[in-house]
Amino acid sequence: MGRKVVSSPARVELVTFSAEDLPELARFVGAQTGASADQVQKHLQWFLLENPARDSQTPLGWGLRSPEGKLVGCLLNSPQRFRFQEETLLLMGSSMFYVDAAHRGAGGLLFLSYSRQRNQWTLFGSTANADAAQIWKARGATPLPNSDHELLAIVRWPPLLEEAVMRRSQSKAFSRLAGASLSPLASVVRRLQLGTGESGDLVPLTSAEQVMEIPVNRPAQVLTGARDLPFIRWRYFSGHDFTVGVFAFRCRQLDQEILVTTNMRVRGHRGQIRTLNVLDIYPDVPLEICRIITAALLSRYNGKFDALVLRGMDPARQKALCNAGFQRRPFDAPIGWFLPQSGSPARRSLYFVPADGDGII
Repeated sequence: MGRKVVSSPARVELVTFSAEDLPELARFVGAQTGASADQVQKHLQWFLLENPARDSQTPLGWGLRSPEGKLVGCLLNSPQRFRFQEETLLLMGSSMFYVDAAHRGAGGLLFLSYSRQRNQWTLFGSTANADAAQIWKARGATPLPNSDHELLAIVRWPPLLEEAVMRRSQSKAFSRLAGASLSPLASVVRRLQLGTGESGDLVPLTSAEQVMEIPVNRPAQVLTGARDLPFIRWRYFSGHDFTVGVFAFRCRQLDQEILVTTNMRVRGHRGQIRTLNVLDIYPDVPLEICRIITAALLSRYNGKFDALVLRGMDPARQKALCNAGFQRRPFDAPIGWFLPQSGSPARRSLYFVPADGDGII
């Protein structure tokens, strides 16, 4: 593992990761998340080493070692190219910030190493928990707009009711029974009223080259991810995630095609909740078009998921979509944070989507 940099009062050692550390890093992350080490290592191979925005000078991240030599913490670097007007900028995202419970107080060392990169790059994070949010805030970062919530269009209530009961009762058997018994009531409580949206308006795209036929990488008046060919190919067509959906939405109202991307994940104490997650809609569209795209996704994926997830919605869209039947789920703290490069002006107009960094990856 990399050169020792500093020791903390808890006697952990701060080290820099290299590619050779991936197996050990995968075992540690797997232990923290409950995933298999093999699964994590495949993800890290793709996410860290195959990332087209990474070069040989970009650190993979940092770790903490106990006095016994055991890996007890990590924070990884996630570079991504962004666009602002005619500029292409490299931003440095943070990812997989985990510290073993016995060494939790030393986690600040990891973030300090990451934040020192501010001398070279603008920094951002998209998956901060409440504790990490406090660290971001202490370093002078600002929350990414509207990253304090998500909106759920629930099409099957029983799995979500089961989870709600489970969190309150801590009884798996009781929660399953309650979810089944309450489902008839839930089906009439909140019906979705999103208007028309035909699944045929979503044209599946099967290659990165097809995506580039949509004007997704033109100069942008807001700071937003660079949807260039290397990123699109890596993010959606590398074979890493077979649940990904990539579509051109034929928008008659705007007389143009809109890129729409999704993936599917499971949630819940036993993986009983199937979510369809909207990763990207670009260019940004008016509220009414967002509603139509959502309705088209509901039609295309009918019967294959329990809740559709939207993130990053502004207050006006939150209100309108909740009036249409979405449920607003607040987070304990904003999950997205932004820290401009030292000496550079903060750009207030931002368009971040879940596909940026490791949001719902």
